[in-house]
Amino acid sequence: MTIDKLPSGAYRIRHTENKKTYSMTVPYKPSMKEAFTLIQNKINHTNEEPMTFKQAAEEYVASKKNVLSPSSIRNYNSIIKNLPKQFLETDIHAIDDLTVQKLINNYAAEHKPKTVHNLCGFVLSVLRLFLPKADISVTLPPKPRTERYTPTTEDVKRIVEASKGTPYSIPIRLACLGLRNSEICALTIFDLKDDKLTINKGCVRSEDGYVVKDVPKTDASNRVIVLPPDLAEDIREQGYIYKGYPQQIDKHLRRMQKKLNIPSFGIHRLRHFFCSYAHDTLKLSDQTIQALGGWNTDSVMKSTYRHAMNESEVQETIASNFSFL
Repeated sequence: MTIDKLPSGAYRIRHTENKKTYSMTVPYKPSMKEAFTLIQNKINHTNEEPMTFKQAAEEYVASKKNVLSPSSIRNYNSIIKNLPKQFLETDIHAIDDLTVQKLINNYAAEHKPKTVHNLCGFVLSVLRLFLPKADISVTLPPKPRTERYTPTTEDVKRIVEASKGTPYSIPIRLACLGLRNSEICALTIFDLKDDKLTINKGCVRSEDGYVVKDVPKTDASNRVIVLPPDLAEDIREQGYIYKGYPQQIDKHLRRMQKKLNIPSFGIHRLRHFFCSYAHDTLKLSDQTIQALGGWNTDSVMKSTYRHAMNESEVQETIASNFSFL
């Protein structure tokens, strides 16, 4: 067995067995033990039935069709569609560290780091399913740290006031209470009992458009919150919560920001406002805030979540202190 450094900086492993020479390239200098393991894996796969990455990826997505959200399936199919043809047609048994690293490097030249990370995660998941013994290691571009604007209480009050009389008034106020955009769009009038709102589903985008999925984003997303009385009454008078698509709420929010000369932020930032207001103004604990907002937690936090949901005084505090909605 020989290990040679190439002009590119990668290392080529060569090994002859049964009068046949096998070769593979890796982006680092392997030890003799590592090189032997890598080349043996390639030898073991040589006689296996060929399968292109595209075939493997499509089978991977199909195997998870009933357990992942429609939006996840749509995103996976979008990744497959945008992968280079050469990579899609490559036999998975011939894919190694260098092959994936070249893909990542070329993709990073035209896409944002987050998109590159998502693509890499999908590619490695497919390879791990069909090549469980493969140990692919790649370098990814660092994700930039961005400071996003979190609206102030005054910002929120102005947006809520400006949205009155529009189809987006109720959705905006619900977003200020920590609801996700997908949760708001899935709600119906039957989810409101007295002043209590049950949140147990989401509206997600599939290949064919938006659908209501009766599976929450996380276990903690299943929750019941108490609404401010005025908000609950407005919902009852209107007879429904929202009729439209998630992105329409976000577009309305952007229009209001421009009209009111408020810094731009997405609808999801209202969940951050909820956290900030509940923590800094209401002085609620982190555990309680996470429970009310439906964020997932570890086993200890889940126990706290169930406890917090049973404390009616916490719910009443939320409802009364968000009365300006």
